[in-house]
Amino acid sequence: MRYHIRRTALVAAVLVIAAALGGCDDEPRKVSGLLDSTRHVQEWTTRATRPHMVKRCHPGTKRVRHTSGTGSNKRTWYTDKQTTVCTKVRQGTETYRRVIRPERWCVSLDDVGGKESRDNLWYRVDRTTYRDAREFKPGHHMTIEPERDGC
Repeated sequence: MRYHIRRTALVAAVLVIAAALGGCDDEPRKVSGLLDSTRHVQEWTTRATRPHMVKRCHPGTKRVRHTSGTGSNKRTWYTDKQTTVCTKVRQGTETYRRVIRPERWCVSLDDVGGKESRDNLWYRVDRTTYRDAREFKPGHHMTIEPERDGC
C-alpha cells in the first residue's frame, strides 16, 4: 500500500515540475537569417516481421475461502468459483513497415542573428515552413521556428 502512495506522490511531483518548467517557455524560439538552401530527407522504411499475438481464453476455477462466527466458534469452508483465464499466445508472425529514418524537412540559414560568423546553419522545420522556404530565392530574409537544430 505504501508503495502505491509513494509512486502516486512521485508522479504528482514530476507533473508539477514539468508544468512549472513548461511555463517558463511562453514564446517559442525564433531564428532569423538569410535563406541559403533547403533539404528534404525522404523517409526510409523496410518490411519487418513480429510475432502475432492472439488472446486465448479457457474456463478455470478459483478457490474461495469463507468464514463465519467469532473467536473459538469460527467456522471456515471453501467453495470453487468458475472463472475465465485469458492469456496472449503467439500464433505465427505478421509483417509491418518499420521506419528506419523518419522524414525530415530542413532549412539552412546564413547570417543567423545578423552574424556572418554563424553561416550555413541547418534547422529542422515542419512541412509548411519548408514549403514556404522553397518559394523564396536564396538570400531572402526569413524568420522560422525550428523544431530542432541540425538536419
